[in-house]
Amino acid sequence: MNPLSKLLGKLSLTKSRINNYDNRSYRFVCVIDCILNQNTRDSGAAQFPGLNYQLVQLCHQYNVGIMQMPCPEIAFLGFTRSRPPGTSIRVALDTSDGRLCCRKLSIDVIDRVEEIISQGAEFLAVLGGNPESPGCAVHMNNDEQLTPSGVLITELKDELHKRNIRVPIHGIRDFDEKLMAEDIQWLEQLFAES
Repeated sequence: MNPLSKLLGKLSLTKSRINNYDNRSYRFVCVIDCILNQNTRDSGAAQFPGLNYQLVQLCHQYNVGIMQMPCPEIAFLGFTRSRPPGTSIRVALDTSDGRLCCRKLSIDVIDRVEEIISQGAEFLAVLGGNPESPGCAVHMNNDEQLTPSGVLITELKDELHKRNIRVPIHGIRDFDEKLMAEDIQWLEQLFAES
């Protein structure tokens, strides 16, 4: 977010709190669907019974709202990830129709993000998924996206760039306790500094 937008957002936030006694923090992150609902993960991929409690607890601790993005795999292939036999989810999703679906999802997500920002909120980050996720993997190095990030994450990054919205995109690697701890530590630092 550019400095002017940030300042205008803070002025709007102050005005809203004074006039309406609004208790919102006006800070939020976007998260992939399965962080808040493990039931949407592909069979065998769930790491938690219901949701990623550590991440939700951290957002609660720092008063950061959570915007849940739709699952690209379910949007394109259906809940059971229906596809031709022998075809991986990644191959099925990384087609012109699959990319179009992810592009439309990205546009819808960023439209909503812009609406929230226009109300004075600060957009802190996009939180993606595990390195093997066909739609939501995040492979970053010094804020440069590397391939093969997930199809949705790639489309989101492009849409954010088109609209000049600058936020970190970070994977939440919950398949490994040590990596998950690193990601939670990164997120806590981001929250503490914003």
